[in-house]
Amino acid sequence: MKRRPFLQVIATGGALLSAGCMELVPSTATRLESEDVFEEYRYEETELVVQFRENVDAERAVLTELGTDEEYETVERPGSTVRFPVVFPERRETYLSYSLRVAAETSDGEARLRVGGPVHAYVNGVEPLPDGRARLEIESQTDAPLLVGFVGIYGDVPNPTADPQSDSFDRSTLEAGPGVVGAGENRPLSPSRTDLVVPPGETRSFETTYAPFAFPDGAGPVDCDGTERRGQVAVVHGSGGSAAYGFTYRLEGDPVAVEGDGTVCDGAESG
Repeated sequence: MKRRPFLQVIATGGALLSAGCMELVPSTATRLESEDVFEEYRYEETELVVQFRENVDAERAVLTELGTDEEYETVERPGSTVRFPVVFPERRETYLSYSLRVAAETSDGEARLRVGGPVHAYVNGVEPLPDGRARLEIESQTDAPLLVGFVGIYGDVPNPTADPQSDSFDRSTLEAGPGVVGAGENRPLSPSRTDLVVPPGETRSFETTYAPFAFPDGAGPVDCDGTERRGQVAVVHGSGGSAAYGFTYRLEGDPVAVEGDGTVCDGAESG
């Protein structure tokens, strides 16, 4: 049997150029209406896909942060469609923000298209597992992909994490890991951690890598008496911010020792 970690969590065309190497069209360039240049945009997995209108000959497309004019990626001669990587699960970072823009340069001038927006995670349920870990479902409820930065389970649970929505929560502690791994069909097949990306409007299954339903100091009969308890679960978005929800559960049965010097109740169910 593999040892389970038991811990207290503290917490298509064109050449793509490196960001910042080229400048946008000077401010004296003619500003074009976005609807005259761009047809649509959408997100596919970890990429932003932007389509230009028919007969638009874009000389260059730049993914930029409007507030700071920081250039993330530049594509020369993009053709009718351009793809920008915007979510990087292997390092748990994204370019997503409200002020994310695509600037397109043509021989007639420049047009800008707002492509940023909110992300929001919804947790459908939290289920205790026999070894004290938890299984949960996370849904991405906006048009942008959700990158799961961290999942915390706290409140009235035997082995709580820190509260990600507390003023004292330190995001630097997230360097230890997201606290979850994809489950079922979402089990990761490579170190790139694509399991942490939930596409727009879709739901993915996860299991915690820690054991919120195990008792670090041992459990007694009163801990496994089937009383309904209420915990909290919070998802920290990789692009910033978090969403938290309450859930109910019951622990019952007999105390049983598990690997990692913890004790669980051999009967448990979600509310």
